[in-house]
Amino acid sequence: MEILKPFGPPIYKSNLDIKDIEKINSYLENNLLNDDDKKKKLDASNSLVGKVKEEIHLEKEFLEKELLNIIGPHINNFLVNSDYKSHKSINLDSCWVVRQYESEYNPVHSHNGDVSGVLYLKFPQDRKSGKDGSITFVNSPTFFLNRGHLTLIPEIGSIFLFPSYVLHTVYPIRENQEERRCIAFNATLSPSPKI
Repeated sequence: MEILKPFGPPIYKSNLDIKDIEKINSYLENNLLNDDDKKKKLDASNSLVGKVKEEIHLEKEFLEKELLNIIGPHINNFLVNSDYKSHKSINLDSCWVVRQYESEYNPVHSHNGDVSGVLYLKFPQDRKSGKDGSITFVNSPTFFLNRGHLTLIPEIGSIFLFPSYVLHTVYPIRENQEERRCIAFNATLSPSPKI
């Protein structure tokens, strides 16, 4: 686990256990990605900015029973190691799987909520450029002695967390037919009662 602070807001970087990645991929492949009716019902592509054909909301039951148990400790780690200790609970407000293929991308955007994140389930190994499929966080222009952006190359199992207002973009993958699969999510924090 690392807290990266290349500019103002912190970025959390860690890795999930391969068993958790396998469990999530198994759920997706057995319950969602191969069911055209569910994919149509849970389609998120019209409400998101990505230039991606397949973005699908995850079912609430899976979020509450499985996914929050996997990513919740990472969100707590991020908050505690960023000196934020006043939350009582974490609410997973929205969560969707992004299946990105050749030439698809996400333009610069931000999210809703308090903490947002992305968890990588599949990532092409052979890419034309090292930046293909990567995520870049943007805070300001880059100029003398100021690093205004941070590009991270994900691996299978990578999880990145960040304040929801942080601008970010995802580069397209060129000349590669493999899937780049991730789960993106937004969470809000219920504050601790004032004493």
